Order: sequence, then C-alpha cells, then structure tokens
Amino acid sequence: MTTSGHGGEEIWFEVQLSVPWVVAGTTGVQDVINIAVSEVGKRVNQTSARYSEIVVQDVACPSCGYEYEAALSTTDFALVVVTVLAQFKAASAEESSRIAKRELGVRMKDIPLTVLGVRRASLAVEEPAVETASEPDAVTDAPSGDRPESDASRSSSSAR
Repeated sequence: MTTSGHGGEEIWFEVQLSVPWVVAGTTGVQDVINIAVSEVGKRVNQTSARYSEIVVQDVACPSCGYEYEAALSTTDFALVVVTVLAQFKAASAEESSRIAKRELGVRMKDIPLTVLGVRRASLAVEEPAVETASEPDAVTDAPSGDRPESDASRSSSSAR
C-alpha cells in the first residue's frame, strides 16, 4: 500500500493519542505508572507504527497550578492517563488518525482513544538530538590565541 486511491504518495504522520489505562491490584503509584506504560507499550509495538513514544500526561492542580502525573490510585484500582505518540504511514492526516485508532483500538478493547493531534513526521526515525548553540563549536574550532567575544567579555568582567 504505497499509494492512495488518488494517486498520491503515502507519507509518515505522527499521531498523538490520549489513552486512559486502568491497573488492578497494585499499591504504589509509581508501580501503577510503570505497569500502565508497559502494557500500553506492548500493544503499541504490535502495530505498524515505525516509531512510538509513551508519556504519562500531567494535570495541573486547580488551586496552586502545580503539575502532577495523571495517575489516580484507590484501594484496588488505579487510572493512569498516557499520551501515545506513534508514526503511521498514510495518504493524509485524517487517514493516519483513522489508522492509529483502528490499529490501537483492536489491541485496547473498551478503551476510549482520543486523538489529540496529527502532524507530519520528520524523515529521521530516531529521536532528535538535543540541539546545542553554535558558540561551543566556535570555541573548539578557534585557534588557541583567538577567543570568541563572549569569552573575552567574561574574562574582562571577572578581572574587575
């Protein structure tokens, strides 16, 4: 399935879904989170997604605004809300969200999947590297006698 019915190329889209996951019979909140991420991850790995990421959602406290992980634990059950980012090949953004819901829906029976967003995926499959400023490269590439302006201004201010 490399082309759609309209003759266009299929491309990769990153679909972001909200997944509420119920965990039974655990006591600690961190255990609940680990189990939920593991169980959702097993199901996401069974799909045709080329890349996926699972993150526990945060919720803000209504009175103070502090953000907590979206995990609610009671005596015997817990609810963890995770965000699944998965890349699917499709002809359009709408089709990619349908594919994501179809492929994950059969693996997560009776779990409401909410599409939070869809965007075109980058060409690279691996995670993006942390971007660094170009100044550190200038320091390593500069001859030993020459220093970039930022280093020279720091040394003059420390001499005062």
